[in-house]
Amino acid sequence: MPNFRPARSGVRVMLAGSVLLMIAGQGAQAEQPRAKPQSDPAPKLVRTTPETQGAEQPSDVELYCKNIAQSAEEARIAWQTWKLLSLETKVQAQVALLERKRAEFEQWVEKRAKLLAEVEGHVVNIVSRMRPDAAAAQLSTTDDDTATGVLLKLKPRVASEILDEMDPARAAQLTQAMVGFSDPAGKGGM
Repeated sequence: MPNFRPARSGVRVMLAGSVLLMIAGQGAQAEQPRAKPQSDPAPKLVRTTPETQGAEQPSDVELYCKNIAQSAEEARIAWQTWKLLSLETKVQAQVALLERKRAEFEQWVEKRAKLLAEVEGHVVNIVSRMRPDAAAAQLSTTDDDTATGVLLKLKPRVASEILDEMDPARAAQLTQAMVGFSDPAGKGGM
């Protein structure tokens, strides 16, 4: 079988040849004449007035900024519009959530008011069946609003018997609260 390994000198010759070709290609490019720079087809006319005669021409940066100002403004307005629309969507979602919570809260308040009315009715029935001294002891320890509410719903005869059994200071306080409740303007007197 013949040996197909290239000789080392052959590899060196190939590398040297490729380097020479690259150098020759760069030299050929360097020797080509450069293209003539194109001038503006129509030179810009600049009016000189006494005010602008000594003024400097704007720089490239200033011209660039001036040229893109309109598109930058439009882009900023588009971004702000997008941002406002996304915020509006979030606000609408929050409003919907709050409306659901408000509806739930109103249902809860209705249930609570119904329950309190039922409980209050039961409490009034219980207090009306108690002995006056026991009812007086119970109402003496409750807050003014509850005691006043119960006394107002009792029959006047039962309420007077209970007030008669109470401490005079507490009875006067509850009586004053009942008068204020039934006559909030305070026009009526005792």
